Amino acid sequence: MNVPSIQRNSIGNPVTYTPQAIENTLRLTDGTRKISFRYDLLNRHDIKIGELDGITRAKISYGEFRAIKRSASFGLNEYQQKNINYLTDQIQPWFVLHMSDGGTIDFPLGIFLIESPAKTATGKICTRDIGAYDKTIIVEQDKLMRRFFIPKGTSYVAAVERALNQAGIVKINIVPTDEPRSLPFDREYPIGMKTRQVCNELLRECNYTSLWVDENGFMRAEPYITPARREITHIYETGKDSVIAPEMVERLDIATRPNVFIRVAQNLEGDRALYSTIENNAIDSPISIVNRGRRIVNFEEIYEIESQAALDAFVERIAVESTSAYSRLTFGTALMPTHGNAETLLCVFPELFNVPQRFHEVNWEMPLQYDGTMKHIARMVVRL
Repeated sequence: MNVPSIQRNSIGNPVTYTPQAIENTLRLTDGTRKISFRYDLLNRHDIKIGELDGITRAKISYGEFRAIKRSASFGLNEYQQKNINYLTDQIQPWFVLHMSDGGTIDFPLGIFLIESPAKTATGKICTRDIGAYDKTIIVEQDKLMRRFFIPKGTSYVAAVERALNQAGIVKINIVPTDEPRSLPFDREYPIGMKTRQVCNELLRECNYTSLWVDENGFMRAEPYITPARREITHIYETGKDSVIAPEMVERLDIATRPNVFIRVAQNLEGDRALYSTIENNAIDSPISIVNRGRRIVNFEEIYEIESQAALDAFVERIAVESTSAYSRLTFGTALMPTHGNAETLLCVFPELFNVPQRFHEVNWEMPLQYDGTMKHIARMVVRL
């Protein structure tokens, strides 16, 4: 969860507001709230060198399954900003919450590298449409300049940090575990491999999340926790004084889920074909043959199966996994700057659900305008 990093009172001195006071103001408890936005210009070392005026059409979006999870777009008046180095400078937008006593709370929304600004002239007005990405783009574009050797016994986290350092990343916050894991064998990655690919492969092996960048520009990863075991970070509830937009959509896409699974394979000796099939005829499964009245067949040829028993076990696993689907929830809220990476939402929407439901947020999009609506996309596992 994104937390505020700058809090000031009405005369500009540091102050600390209680979490409840911040939450009440964000959620319009008294019926109104005042917000504004600030755009800092940073150099390539994340040092503030100025503030940007004339920003329009600003938007930030996040996607958990993207290679670069957080991106942004900005419209910029060229004549108001003539001193930007589009090759190295960065933009850091802030959400400013104005408290009832005159104080302010600033929420960082990310640090973005500028990419390919298009320049458009309309009469005497010249604007740039700027696409921008978080620092994951650095390790996406960086590739190994020499072979990357990791000796046996090296901590996975240490290996990832070393790879990031070689790419010029120094702001790193990878959460350690009580039982640090080490590589069981020597490992070597070839020249030309993406640094992001190297890091994420190592992180996956030690059961960590993939790389992501937080609101302050730190490269992050932590031990993976299944969505069902994560702490709830946001509660959204419809009703009086709710921040929820009127329209909510839940979709369970099971129209094409198979109920017959067939695999054909050659055994290792290659002297005969192996064949295995499983049919879903369960009365309590909505996608079963008996309940749908038809077969939807999933077929594939595979290789390197050693025996009929191994093939049967493989097909059974595929069939069991197919009995899970994702319920996808889309809804809008007032702008909420506390959303970051992989949030867990408790949704109290009696219009859709008989009881409150936990959802894992996978996408959000925030237009940076005072009357904007923030779009949320979340999902949860449903057993079929």
